[in-house]
Amino acid sequence: MADPEPRLREDAARNRDAVLCAARSLFAERGINVPLEEIARCAGVGIATLYRRFPDRQALVRAVFEPKMR
Repeated sequence: MADPEPRLREDAARNRDAVLCAARSLFAERGINVPLEEIARCAGVGIATLYRRFPDRQALVRAVFEPKMR
């Protein structure tokens, strides 16, 4: 049976973590309507990298808050 969520490359996982950390911080400071471009810039990645992992704002918000909701 195939793994439902394939493992990310080390750099991709690092970028995903950086985006989540930046989003978490900016959401706490300014709410969830912070521009995604600003989140990407704060994370040190391009906007395409953010969208590669989180296709829309809802996916990013869900990923940020999911651990707290468990």
